[in-house]
Formats: sequence, C-alpha cells, structure tokens
Amino acid sequence: MTDAKRSALRHWLSDVRESRDHPHDAGIDPCGVHWQRHAEGVLELTPPGMVAAPTTSDVSESSDATSASAAGHTGRPGHRYDAILSCGIHGDETAPIEIVDGILHDIADGKLTLRERVLVVLGNPDAVRAGKRYLEYDLNRLFQGAHAKRAESPAVQRARELEVIVAQFFAGVDGVRRQRRHVDMHTAIRASLFPRFAVVPGTPERPPQSAWFDALAAADIEATMRTEQPSVTFSYYTCARFGAESCTLELGKVAPFGENRLADFAGIDAALRRWLSGGDMAAREDGQVLQAKRFRVAAEIVRRTDAFVLDVPADTPNFTAYPAGTVLARDGENTYTVSHPEERIVFPNPNVANGLRAGVMVVPE
Repeated sequence: MTDAKRSALRHWLSDVRESRDHPHDAGIDPCGVHWQRHAEGVLELTPPGMVAAPTTSDVSESSDATSASAAGHTGRPGHRYDAILSCGIHGDETAPIEIVDGILHDIADGKLTLRERVLVVLGNPDAVRAGKRYLEYDLNRLFQGAHAKRAESPAVQRARELEVIVAQFFAGVDGVRRQRRHVDMHTAIRASLFPRFAVVPGTPERPPQSAWFDALAAADIEATMRTEQPSVTFSYYTCARFGAESCTLELGKVAPFGENRLADFAGIDAALRRWLSGGDMAAREDGQVLQAKRFRVAAEIVRRTDAFVLDVPADTPNFTAYPAGTVLARDGENTYTVSHPEERIVFPNPNVANGLRAGVMVVPE
C-alpha cells in the first residue's frame, strides 16, 4: 500500500498537482475517516461513527479501526451537515487551497476531529497546475446548467462532472436528511474596501437566514451581499438546486502559492474548523459577537454588445460608492444610472464576454 493511499488526506493536494492515476480510490485514513475520491481533486470524507457507503477498500483495509472509531464517537456532537468545502474554482486563487490543505492535514494528524460529512472540491486542477484563473472558460460561469449552452471543452466537462457529484453527495449515505451547507472560497482580482466579504445567494422561496449571516460575521467576514438574482455560479447552484445554505467567500487578493498571509484568514480558518468538528460556526473562542456590514444586490450591469463601456477606472476597489444620478455604463442606446441615494459597485469588469455581468450594484440592507 502506498503512503498516498494510506493517508489520502495528507496527500490530496500533491496528488492533484502531480498525478491523475487514481481518481476513484477509497479507503479509511489512519484517523478513522472514510475517504473516497470521486474525481480528480474531489474527496468525500465521512467521519468515524457515521454510516458510510461500503467500498472495496473499506472491506479490505481495517474493519476494526472503523468499529473502534464509531464507539469513540457515540453521542458526540456533529453529524448535522452534508457539507461542501470548495476552493480552486479559479486556479490562481491559492489562499483558500492552502486553508483547506491545512485543515485536511490536521484531520489526518489527529489534531482536528471530523464530525461532519464533507465533500472537499478542488474545482479546476488544470488551472491550478497552470497557475491561471482559467484556461478556456471561467468555471464559475458554467453551473446551473450553463455548461449545456457552451461548446464541449474541459471546463464544460468539469462543471457537468461536479454537478453530478454534488447531486450524488446530497442524496446522502444512510437515508438521513441533514442540513446542507456549501462554502465556496475565492480570492479577488482587485482591492476591496472590505477585504473579506461574502456573496450569499437565496431564492424568493428560500431566503438566507439571519443565523447564516451571523456565522459568516464570526468568521471575520466584514461584509455580506445578499442576492436572489439567478446565477450560474457554483454557490448559487447548490443553493437553488438543493436548498443548501451557500456562500461565495472573497478572501483578500490573489497571490501565488507561498505568498499568502495566512494570518489574514485566521477567522475563516477557525470558523471552518469549529463547524467541521461539530461545533457552532458562529461561536467564536474569544466570545466576541461580530457584525458584518450587510448589503443586498440592487442590480447587475450586463455587457450586451461590443459597444459596451463601463465608466469605472480599472483600479476601482470593490464596494466603491457612487451617488444617485451617476451614469456608470453605456451600451449603445442603453445606460446604467445609479437610482438609489448611494450604490456600491462590486466585481467591475468591462472585459467580460457579451451576455455576462460587468458589475454588481449593491445597497445597504
């Protein structure tokens, strides 16, 4: 048995970056966690004590380890969530990958006890290897069926593959319906007046709950933007299709591997560890109750034609404010004019393809 097979959690990132030989292995890590690779960069982890789907590796490795682990966890907190923790949807957003890598290593080393069932997703391994945001098309614009409208490509195949895996994961393993939660972690390509912020999707039938915003604030998220706008992002897909409590986290700016200031992400790292170990994501160890600045999406600026012009400087930070009456975009005879007393722009990008959003306008809740 290879070292990588014996401890998949310790080697998940190196396996993805160096090899595609065993995308569907399964087994039990020395810490007692059942693991299964569903595809390159996708690991399902089932904690000790929870019924797991039987696999060949489960039978051939150590049933005694499973029984001992189950006995040690009877009656303990946890087992409340079917959780998705995703990163690397854009290949150059390395800080979230390093955060997830640290969590998996500590689970493998017994420093962090996993008590929630979790699907760990490294979204775009090819782009991670290349150190680029994406190769042929932005993966985070291909969910909720959007891949079906694009020509076949590796990105289209990956989006389709991830949708199938997520659907299978949320179907559960033991007939128990758990809470569903998806944290999709990114870093931004531009500065922001709120360096750590969250996009929180919802639907008119199922708006996000206040407790979810409280949990994000406890993770040192400084601002949230609630949206019910249909979207083709990964987090909107899990929210709209499966009723998951979802978010897209933007955690500072893009930086290469090894150049991230991980201390800047201590809040989200601690919150994820509390949650995955069976605790309350909102219950900080220091007892503080934090509040994030809350916004809602008022409108999206969409580029329709090649005549589109966004009257925003290229270095404009996210959440820059504009007063009522400001004309921000022109597209032929169409314009976007600020209609609220003040609106803030997030994700301004005039260079998107026609039909995609070139900016999101938010107002205070």
